Amino acid sequence: MNSKQLIAVAAMALSGAAMAQSSVTVYGRLDASIGSAKVGPVAAGVGPASVDQMFSNNITTSRLGFRGTEDLGGGLSALFIIETGLTPDAPGATTLGNRAAVVGLSGGFGTIKLGRHDTSFDDIRDLSTSSNLWDSGQLASTETILGADANSAVPAVFGVGGGTGATNALPDYGDRASNQIRYESPSFSGFTFGASYGFGEATKPAKTDITAFNLRYKAGDLDVGYGYQENKNINATLVDTTIEYNTLAAAYNFGSFRVSGGWNQAKNQTDRKSNTYSVGVNVPVSAFDFSVGYSTAKAKQAGATFEKGSAFSAGVTYSLSKRTRAYAALTNGDIKDAAGTKLRQRDIYALGLIHTF
Repeated sequence: MNSKQLIAVAAMALSGAAMAQSSVTVYGRLDASIGSAKVGPVAAGVGPASVDQMFSNNITTSRLGFRGTEDLGGGLSALFIIETGLTPDAPGATTLGNRAAVVGLSGGFGTIKLGRHDTSFDDIRDLSTSSNLWDSGQLASTETILGADANSAVPAVFGVGGGTGATNALPDYGDRASNQIRYESPSFSGFTFGASYGFGEATKPAKTDITAFNLRYKAGDLDVGYGYQENKNINATLVDTTIEYNTLAAAYNFGSFRVSGGWNQAKNQTDRKSNTYSVGVNVPVSAFDFSVGYSTAKAKQAGATFEKGSAFSAGVTYSLSKRTRAYAALTNGDIKDAAGTKLRQRDIYALGLIHTF
């Protein structure tokens, strides 16, 4: 074998070793359905009109993602994630990495991620609804702000405590933060903890940072945790509209069915506070997966209740394959004032299809 052949063999060997140390995965899911929505404000006893339409993301959020790791040696690995949300019913302009854009390092010390990602609080918030109609954010919820649908007449609707007082409202916590550094610990006999900080990058004296942390314990079929998040928001004139969030959540797999539930609190720096309680049950039967969920919430201002609400969801999926599921789902909920007068409502019915790849 001459010198050129030796160089070629060595180059191929080095290339193969590098490829063996790295991996990249393309993944995603698409959720589209047809049905009707009756969502919006109620005025003088008259509710919103029903809209027949095609939906995106009723059971889960459609997305396209790329993730990968590289073995750096010595137990250290580099990682990256790029994940973008999609709307299958009427795709439009998207921002690459709007769900996640992360680069990080992982080793015996845990994992450090830099970029846009879920907050540490969101891990525990998701746990509380993990059996509450899968991972949908808009079914059986009394607090999530249901965003306006650009492809129909369905408007944006606020949850309990978020509908009145622009500078005093209690909005949904926001599950992601940009400009974020996040740490995830290794497991210590089932215990883990995490912390995240999103730089607001506002010009002083304004401050708009997002700080979160969680504590979690997993043992066998039990999963329980606590999460805290502060959405700091102080403007240039030092008006403070910061919101703090606390959550306790637990889930347990009994084998024949799974249960999850939790408490979530939002409060501002003046006198407004809301508490939400949710529970969900998921029952697999052969190729079917049945789920029901319930949520109730109450918001107070100066110690007096000013809004309250409840919501119920039910659904079933049928696995056509390991990657494809058909489903039927509904949610019914309303928000009332202290006197019991209905202020906003949300009724959604849908038949859909989900494909995961």
